[in-house]
Amino acid sequence: MATRTPWRRSVQVWTLVTWLSHVSAAPNILFIMADQFRYDLIDPVRTPHLHGLRRQGATFLRHYSSTPSCTPARAAILTGRSPWRHGMLGYGAVAERYPQEVARSMAAAGLRTSVVGKNHFGWNRTSGRPIAHEFSELQIYDGLGNGFKNGSEFDDYDRWFQQRMPGQDPLASGGLDWNSWRGAPYEYSERLHPTAWTGQSARRVLSSLSRASAKAAQPFFLKVSFHRPHSPYDPPARLLNITPSPVRPPARASDGWDSRFRECSAQGSRDAWCGEVDHDSLSMARRSYQASISFVDEEIGSILGLMGELGILGNTFILFTSDHGDMQMDHFLWRKSYPYEGSAHIPLLMKWPDNMQADFVDRGSVISAVTELRDLYPTFLDLVGEWNTSHEAEFDGRPLTWLLRRGGAAGARAAKWRQWVDLEHDICYNETNHWNALTDGATKFIFHACSGEEQLFDLVRDPGETRDVSKDAERFEQVKRWRQRLIAQFDAEGRGPEWVQHGILQRRCSSCLYSPNYPGPTADCHKASTQGDLAVV
Repeated sequence: MATRTPWRRSVQVWTLVTWLSHVSAAPNILFIMADQFRYDLIDPVRTPHLHGLRRQGATFLRHYSSTPSCTPARAAILTGRSPWRHGMLGYGAVAERYPQEVARSMAAAGLRTSVVGKNHFGWNRTSGRPIAHEFSELQIYDGLGNGFKNGSEFDDYDRWFQQRMPGQDPLASGGLDWNSWRGAPYEYSERLHPTAWTGQSARRVLSSLSRASAKAAQPFFLKVSFHRPHSPYDPPARLLNITPSPVRPPARASDGWDSRFRECSAQGSRDAWCGEVDHDSLSMARRSYQASISFVDEEIGSILGLMGELGILGNTFILFTSDHGDMQMDHFLWRKSYPYEGSAHIPLLMKWPDNMQADFVDRGSVISAVTELRDLYPTFLDLVGEWNTSHEAEFDGRPLTWLLRRGGAAGARAAKWRQWVDLEHDICYNETNHWNALTDGATKFIFHACSGEEQLFDLVRDPGETRDVSKDAERFEQVKRWRQRLIAQFDAEGRGPEWVQHGILQRRCSSCLYSPNYPGPTADCHKASTQGDLAVV
């Protein structure tokens, strides 16, 4: 056996010390998601713990999900790219591998990567395991199965549930289903609820990560992803009973633009995407959704409480967001995949470690720049010291920390932040729901592909989008300017004549679920938007 020279040993020791100093300098990162969580439902009463994060950190007022349904939103988080560049223009299958992925980068930077809850990255039926996308530890509940052996998926929560309630259906409450708009109390003990399981699992993983981190001086990247308040709206009766019917009624158009959704062929069915419902059913649905949010907030509070007990809260960067919102009957619409605020506008809260305070804005600050899910991955890279200008061509997102840091170079970068963000969704629920949009958070321009109709909303004066001002004479030049911005985007992305011809927006009802940039065998812009077992939207 060859002996190691003192020179080699010193090099190895120097390398180890350098690596340890690098990883110990990086904060822990706790990335919390709640699926289908609207932007406007965080307050001191309903969500005291999320409200606490808002007071102790920063609120991003104009944060959006570019393609507001589950899988394309998660592709944006996974890759740091825009819809056209990661390739998912609607609800389809997340590719099995991308050239760059957030967990891979975090691991390369020396962080231990774990995920608890909903990933929605797909399931390998042969191995009976989820597609990991390089997370090293996974405890998954995607909401796609029931734990029965003849089901399409049999994830960690479903197995756990079946061990405690053999032969029972975890989705049995109230006759609801994955996409139901109706609400009902959870019929089992609340400790069996997916929200409780996600919180319990996260606390168990945190305890393990804390012990491991103390031994190896290795920070962690933990994603905790709650499935709820995504339907079924099935909160514990304890919370449902104390949740009043919302005072504010659902948004309605003053000029009648949303009357087309008041009645539809799906109306009345349990998974209807549109149509007016009776007062009592509407009240129960909205109460159940908001009580589901309160339950998620309780579990987040328990997670943060444990972190305080473990002594790791002060050295952890915390980010909370959602993949998309929920229309909650605004404009007679349910769920997501729409360009309107209830669907595409989502919350974003951040709280940073104590040792970053000198460089960051005051706690409780509000950030008004327009941001999107593509910005999360660059933010995580910046936190661990791995973002540099060479990344700018690889990502469409930028580090949100630019908007948090005070003055100097960070201020100059923040001054160059994007002025607006692109939104789009391929056909979903019905053939007319097919659109592109742009927004700066103050104005929103929408192009409906099937009809060629345009809409313009003044979000400052009219945050509920109750009046389409696109036909107002004084808005003619403004509409033209936004239209030209969308045309310029399509040209810059090289979308071709199916999108722009002779300076005119095209498309009509030609489906385009995947762009040519999608890294998989279905990279075909003419694929129909149905993907086998993808039952939950």
